[in-house]
Amino acid sequence: MKTNEEIQREAQRMVVAGRSYRDEHRGTAGGVVPLPRVLVQLPDVQVTRKAETGVPGSESQRVSRHRHIEAAFEDDALIFRLMERETATGDAATLVRSGEPTEVMVSRSGFDLLHAGYEMVEEDRLFERLAPFSERIEERDGRDPLDESEVAEVEAVLETHLLPPSDRLRMKADIVEFLEGRLEAGVFIAHAIDRLCAREGQRQGHAQRHELKLTINES
Repeated sequence: MKTNEEIQREAQRMVVAGRSYRDEHRGTAGGVVPLPRVLVQLPDVQVTRKAETGVPGSESQRVSRHRHIEAAFEDDALIFRLMERETATGDAATLVRSGEPTEVMVSRSGFDLLHAGYEMVEEDRLFERLAPFSERIEERDGRDPLDESEVAEVEAVLETHLLPPSDRLRMKADIVEFLEGRLEAGVFIAHAIDRLCAREGQRQGHAQRHELKLTINES
């Protein structure tokens, strides 16, 4: 997951590209609305959709979610739209559905939209990667003790090595709660994403405080 600072820098570049699109089409005659322009292609992600129990002919599907952010005009003003399209393949890897792009979110803030897009990608990725652990939690039902290797596996999925020591400890506590069935998967993933996004800002904050301390001591 990108940090807030990385997303902010990317959003600034996206806004510049959006303004160029606006300037190119400013004053278009005849009320012609220009076609939207794709500015950012977000990473594709695949998730598993299980077959519906008791539904004849239902089969599990691999669903690919394709997302992008585009610039468009609304009431002669520049807006950004987060779009999503799904394709699904069946058990035999045959295409069973190819959806049309749908609008997920609209904003005049490039950062808010880009941040939401990356969050959605990371949520999908983590739900998919953590699904086997969720199944084990249901099977265990709190009866068997946790295996430390299982905790380490989840730490690797979440890339906790990128976090500062204090957040690694908090994340490990969340992992234990999740694996013991005391923390719902959605809440667990939201905590993880928040910490991963904030990690660079924390390092910069520590560096700034250290620099301030040096300055005070030198004066």
